[in-house]
Amino acid sequence: MPNFIINVAVMNLYKEPNFRSEVLTQGLLGESCSILEQSDNWTKIKQWDGYEGWANNFYGIIQDEIYTTTHSFFGHSCEIVNSVGKEIRTMNFGGKVKAEQANKNYSITLPDGQVGYLESNLYVDAMTPSRDSIVNVAQSFLGIPYRWGGKSTLGFDCSGFVQSVFKAHDISLPRDSHEQADHFVNEINLDEVIPGDLLFFAEQSKISHVAISFGDTNLVNARGWVRDESLEPSSAVFSQKLKDLFVKAVSIDEVVKN
Repeated sequence: MPNFIINVAVMNLYKEPNFRSEVLTQGLLGESCSILEQSDNWTKIKQWDGYEGWANNFYGIIQDEIYTTTHSFFGHSCEIVNSVGKEIRTMNFGGKVKAEQANKNYSITLPDGQVGYLESNLYVDAMTPSRDSIVNVAQSFLGIPYRWGGKSTLGFDCSGFVQSVFKAHDISLPRDSHEQADHFVNEINLDEVIPGDLLFFAEQSKISHVAISFGDTNLVNARGWVRDESLEPSSAVFSQKLKDLFVKAVSIDEVVKN
């Protein structure tokens, strides 16, 4: 069965096969996706998290084999250049490529077969999962703008932000906030929350927002932009709206112990 291999740094997936349709989510360089349907220059694909959407063929490679990746990138962005130093592709946080290390540089074979070179650090393994690392990675994105459907350093939505942070630690979460809320079974009281635990918020009785705690009632979330906020009225970054919408907290002990 053929696969759709994402061949650009960040690719939008749309609800319908046209650019005027709603953006549902995004895919990153190197991801191999299952093909469900095709329509003219569009392909309906299924991503690793089960999300489905329409991708324009311009942004991918269709082939029988998956693209075997060896390394991941965990910086904000980097440039892959050709032999004369000209940029041929960019890569954002969470992108994956087939690479070989030579001293401090990497030789990269992209999904379309182009060969390029990279000076930035790549990683063979995911980040070591720990509460401190999850919080530190989340905080590294402060200031990145909110983008509906976004899950890249070009812009995150709330659940895409959380999913991306956990995925970098080899922890797979569902795409949407209400699914993430159901994913964890250990619901806890707000005074039991420790760094890395997740906080959920609801409008009209439906969970619609998620944040990562970094201790007590302090949190980091993608709301307008990735920012620190708090449910504590005495805090300088207190959010009355989030306090009013808060519905539950869950422990991440089942996936991260320390």
